[in-house]
Amino acid sequence: MAAMTGFQRFQTKYVGRTGAPVGVLVAVDHLRRTGRLLEKEITCYAVADAWFQENLPNPPFYADGNSIGAITWFRESADSMTARLDPLLAILDAKKVAWERLSTSDPGRIVYQDLWQVGVLPAFREPMTPLPYPGKLGANDWFTVRKSYL
Repeated sequence: MAAMTGFQRFQTKYVGRTGAPVGVLVAVDHLRRTGRLLEKEITCYAVADAWFQENLPNPPFYADGNSIGAITWFRESADSMTARLDPLLAILDAKKVAWERLSTSDPGRIVYQDLWQVGVLPAFREPMTPLPYPGKLGANDWFTVRKSYL
Protein backbone atom coordinates (compact mmCIF):
# COMPACT_ATOMS: atom_id res chain seq x y z
CA MET A 1 0.00 0.00 0.00
CA ALA A 2 1.41 3.41 -1.01
CA ALA A 3 1.99 5.97 1.70
CA MET A 4 -0.20 9.05 1.63
CA THR A 5 1.77 12.07 0.55
CA GLY A 6 -0.39 14.70 2.17
CA PHE A 7 -1.80 16.88 -0.61
CA GLN A 8 -3.27 16.47 -4.08
CA ARG A 9 -4.02 18.89 -6.88
CA PHE A 10 -6.00 18.40 -10.06
CA GLN A 11 -4.70 20.79 -12.68
CA THR A 12 -4.38 21.37 -16.40
CA LYS A 13 -1.12 21.50 -18.28
CA TYR A 14 -1.42 25.18 -19.20
CA VAL A 15 -0.25 27.99 -16.93
CA GLY A 16 -2.52 30.78 -15.74
CA ARG A 17 -1.98 34.23 -14.32
CA THR A 18 -0.74 32.86 -10.98
CA GLY A 19 2.29 31.34 -12.71
CA ALA A 20 1.01 27.84 -11.92
CA PRO A 21 -0.99 25.35 -13.97
CA VAL A 22 -4.71 26.18 -13.96
CA GLY A 23 -6.94 24.17 -11.62
CA VAL A 24 -9.99 22.23 -12.77
CA LEU A 25 -12.75 24.68 -11.80
CA VAL A 26 -10.98 27.59 -13.49
CA ALA A 27 -10.22 25.47 -16.56
CA VAL A 28 -13.90 24.59 -17.02
CA ASP A 29 -14.79 28.25 -16.59
CA HIS A 30 -12.24 29.14 -19.28
CA LEU A 31 -14.06 26.72 -21.61
CA ARG A 32 -17.33 28.43 -20.75
CA ARG A 33 -15.92 31.91 -21.26
CA THR A 34 -14.61 30.96 -24.72
CA GLY A 35 -18.00 29.56 -25.75
CA ARG A 36 -16.84 25.94 -25.88
CA LEU A 37 -19.38 24.36 -23.50
CA LEU A 38 -22.77 22.94 -24.34
CA GLU A 39 -25.69 24.10 -22.19
CA LYS A 40 -25.75 20.75 -20.35
CA GLU A 41 -22.02 21.13 -19.58
CA ILE A 42 -22.58 24.62 -18.22
CA THR A 43 -25.35 23.22 -16.02
CA CYS A 44 -23.01 20.45 -14.82
CA TYR A 45 -20.37 23.06 -14.02
CA ALA A 46 -22.92 25.26 -12.22
CA VAL A 47 -24.09 22.38 -10.02
CA ALA A 48 -20.53 21.32 -9.17
CA ASP A 49 -19.37 24.87 -8.51
CA ALA A 50 -22.40 25.62 -6.32
CA TRP A 51 -21.67 22.48 -4.30
CA PHE A 52 -18.06 23.58 -3.74
CA GLN A 53 -19.16 27.11 -2.83
CA GLU A 54 -21.54 25.63 -0.25
CA ASN A 55 -19.26 22.91 1.18
CA LEU A 56 -15.67 24.08 0.82
CA PRO A 57 -14.41 27.19 2.64
CA ASN A 58 -13.34 30.00 0.33
CA PRO A 59 -9.77 31.02 1.21
CA PRO A 60 -9.51 34.71 2.11
CA PHE A 61 -6.91 35.42 -0.57
CA TYR A 62 -9.70 35.19 -3.17
CA ALA A 63 -11.43 38.25 -1.65
CA ASP A 64 -9.16 40.62 -3.57
CA GLY A 65 -8.92 38.47 -6.70
CA ASN A 66 -5.95 36.50 -5.36
CA SER A 67 -3.34 39.25 -5.63
CA ILE A 68 -0.79 36.98 -3.91
CA GLY A 69 -1.12 34.31 -6.63
CA ALA A 70 -1.88 31.43 -4.26
CA ILE A 71 -3.08 28.05 -5.49
CA THR A 72 -5.05 25.42 -3.60
CA TRP A 73 -4.32 21.78 -2.94
CA PHE A 74 -6.74 19.30 -1.42
CA ARG A 75 -5.66 17.36 1.62
CA GLU A 76 -5.10 13.72 0.70
CA SER A 77 -7.93 12.84 3.14
CA ALA A 78 -10.49 14.98 1.25
CA ASP A 79 -11.74 12.19 -1.04
CA SER A 80 -15.37 13.25 -0.57
CA MET A 81 -14.38 16.64 -2.04
CA THR A 82 -12.19 15.41 -4.87
CA ALA A 83 -14.83 12.91 -6.02
CA ARG A 84 -16.99 15.94 -6.83
CA LEU A 85 -14.44 16.93 -9.49
CA ASP A 86 -15.20 13.84 -11.62
CA PRO A 87 -17.93 15.48 -13.78
CA LEU A 88 -15.63 18.45 -14.41
CA LEU A 89 -12.72 16.18 -15.31
CA ALA A 90 -15.06 14.44 -17.78
CA ILE A 91 -15.78 17.83 -19.38
CA LEU A 92 -12.05 18.51 -19.71
CA ASP A 93 -11.58 15.06 -21.27
CA ALA A 94 -14.45 15.65 -23.72
CA LYS A 95 -12.91 18.99 -24.76
CA LYS A 96 -9.43 17.44 -24.98
CA VAL A 97 -7.94 19.66 -22.29
CA ALA A 98 -5.05 17.74 -20.73
CA TRP A 99 -5.04 17.52 -16.94
CA GLU A 100 -3.16 15.67 -14.24
CA ARG A 101 -3.46 14.71 -10.59
CA LEU A 102 -0.39 15.55 -8.56
CA SER A 103 0.44 14.36 -5.05
CA THR A 104 3.06 15.84 -2.76
CA SER A 105 4.02 16.30 0.85
CA ASP A 106 5.36 19.82 0.08
CA PRO A 107 2.94 21.86 -2.06
CA GLY A 108 4.62 25.21 -1.30
CA ARG A 109 4.51 27.80 1.47
CA ILE A 110 1.14 27.39 3.19
CA VAL A 111 -0.73 30.69 3.59
CA TYR A 112 -4.16 29.20 4.38
CA GLN A 113 -5.51 25.89 5.62
CA ASP A 114 -8.78 24.30 6.62
CA LEU A 115 -9.98 20.72 7.07
CA TRP A 116 -10.05 19.96 3.34
CA GLN A 117 -7.46 22.13 1.61
CA VAL A 118 -4.42 24.35 1.84
CA GLY A 119 -3.65 27.53 -0.05
CA VAL A 120 0.01 27.88 -0.94
CA LEU A 121 2.48 30.13 -2.64
CA PRO A 122 4.19 27.88 -5.20
CA ALA A 123 7.95 27.37 -4.86
CA PHE A 124 8.42 28.72 -8.39
CA ARG A 125 6.33 30.46 -11.03
CA GLU A 126 6.16 29.79 -14.75
CA PRO A 127 5.30 32.23 -17.54
CA MET A 128 1.61 32.28 -18.45
CA THR A 129 0.86 30.13 -21.51
CA PRO A 130 -1.92 30.50 -24.08
CA LEU A 131 -5.16 28.57 -23.72
CA PRO A 132 -4.76 25.08 -25.22
CA TYR A 133 -7.50 25.82 -27.78
CA PRO A 134 -8.44 28.77 -29.99
CA GLY A 135 -10.48 31.57 -28.49
CA LYS A 136 -10.38 34.59 -26.26
CA LEU A 137 -11.78 34.66 -22.75
CA GLY A 138 -15.10 36.45 -22.44
CA ALA A 139 -16.32 38.31 -19.39
CA ASN A 140 -15.57 36.90 -15.95
CA ASP A 141 -19.26 36.93 -15.05
CA TRP A 142 -19.72 33.44 -13.63
CA PHE A 143 -21.35 34.29 -10.30
CA THR A 144 -24.00 36.33 -12.11
CA VAL A 145 -24.55 33.76 -14.87
CA ARG A 146 -24.45 30.68 -12.61
CA LYS A 147 -27.81 31.53 -11.00
CA SER A 148 -29.62 30.92 -14.28
CA TYR A 149 -28.27 27.35 -14.45
CA LEU A 150 -29.29 26.24 -10.96
